[in-house]
Amino acid sequence: MTKKITNPEILAIRAAADVDPACGRVWVGLDVGLKSTSVCVLDRDGKVVHQVSMKTHPTEIGRYLAKNFASNVAVVGMETGAMSAHLADGLRRQGYQVAVMDALQVHRVLSLKRNKTDTNDARGIAEITRTGRDYLTEVYVKSAACYEVRAQLIMRHRLVQQRLANENMIRGLLRVYGGRVEPGAKSSATYRERVVEQLLIIQDHEGLNLRPRILPVLDLCERLQVDAERIETELEALAAANPICRRFMAVPGIGAITALSFFTAIEEPSRFRRADDVAAYLGLTPRVYQSGESLTHGKISKMGNRLTRTHMVNAATVLLSATKTFSSLKDWGVRLAKKVGFNKAKVAVARKLAVILFGMWRDGTHFQFKSETVEPHRQMMQAARA
Repeated sequence: MTKKITNPEILAIRAAADVDPACGRVWVGLDVGLKSTSVCVLDRDGKVVHQVSMKTHPTEIGRYLAKNFASNVAVVGMETGAMSAHLADGLRRQGYQVAVMDALQVHRVLSLKRNKTDTNDARGIAEITRTGRDYLTEVYVKSAACYEVRAQLIMRHRLVQQRLANENMIRGLLRVYGGRVEPGAKSSATYRERVVEQLLIIQDHEGLNLRPRILPVLDLCERLQVDAERIETELEALAAANPICRRFMAVPGIGAITALSFFTAIEEPSRFRRADDVAAYLGLTPRVYQSGESLTHGKISKMGNRLTRTHMVNAATVLLSATKTFSSLKDWGVRLAKKVGFNKAKVAVARKLAVILFGMWRDGTHFQFKSETVEPHRQMMQAARA
């Protein structure tokens, strides 16, 4: 049996909604925790209607809102976090409008309060949702399919990092005994042969048998590489099946991993007004500080997705140093590297690549190796669609 509502504030807001739906609208703030979530509900005047703590689950929160406030919930607000995507997706499926705001910006607003508690944070988030959404960045929540691909990219990246860390650890241990593993091994089998060779040399010269300690780590490196290659094969198949990623991979330096990383980082190109906004979204544009007569351009902001930014910079490095095909982009990057250095040039090329990939995606065009053919090709594609 459903428990009867006795809270006078909730009853008053429901009665006001029966008379005029605009008077009964409420704004909800969620301070999300791993196990429990603090909920604060404000009316249109900013007064607290109800505060409660409940289990962090969209069904529990949705049931509470539906029972107490019917269809009068204007917006449900929360900050970005580990559970925000799951909660936002679940609440949206129940018909609620959800605003997910940048956690760093929300933290700066909430830091004005003297006491930091979950209850105060929930009320602050509700107040931001009611009045301050125009001043804070609202975060786009990606689809479940997009997160699945992102999870594969992250797992592959972690496996590669762990293998490299273990290999570097082995190199460091062998140097203590005078061993030196030659760099440049392209496979774990080649690396294993070089390490075993050094182990035998150390045993002959020093009389130390390090194989019982080193060989298990080498086995782990091989397993990590096998798992990383398996995930990479799956990602290559996904990229080959995606027509947009196939066009991305026609760009010099862009492989399946970078194409999927960029595709899943953006997912919906229509949410960007300009192509330059994509570079800023990925943290590839310089910070700007202006005060009075001073105007300073600093290093890149590094604000967006770190993994995708790394992939874009790696692609720019390959474009500048490994590709043999001529392109106006490479020519520009090489000339820039001579002026400002390779490290700054590769970041600038990565920024250009992000803009180019977004333009190809938005306009349905293909990569042009010469800059003078870009505009005619775009006009031709627009005419074909018309």
